[in-house]
Amino acid sequence: MTFQIEVERLFPIDRATMWNLWTDQEHAARWMRPSITEFAPTVASIDPRPDGNYRFEMVANDGSVRAVSGQFVEVDEPRRLAFTWSWDGSDEESLVEVTLSDVPDGTRVHISHSKLESQVSADQHEQGWVGCLDSITKLY
Repeated sequence: MTFQIEVERLFPIDRATMWNLWTDQEHAARWMRPSITEFAPTVASIDPRPDGNYRFEMVANDGSVRAVSGQFVEVDEPRRLAFTWSWDGSDEESLVEVTLSDVPDGTRVHISHSKLESQVSADQHEQGWVGCLDSITKLY
């Protein structure tokens, strides 16, 4: 049995800009962290093409590092990204699907994170994604 979470948020940001927030490593380094007060800017490496790799190293204020990496399985600019997700030191490999859609005055971001191995993992990832989207709200 695997678990899945869904997170969605509306932003007053056009879809092309939102796409860049997800695919440009300088932008992702600013927001890809569960809290902008508890984590330093992320060390990000992104190659947003099918079979391209990414890596995010999130450094907490206490100096601990949480690193996640994976591979893009779908890149449909500016609509959809899908990529594997695997934390360093974990055997769990999950799948993240990000869909961007136009709404009046902005963009809807829908994140589906599936193939999670436990409810605890699902809850932690949901909390992390909510924090990341909060970071976008605060920074952009």
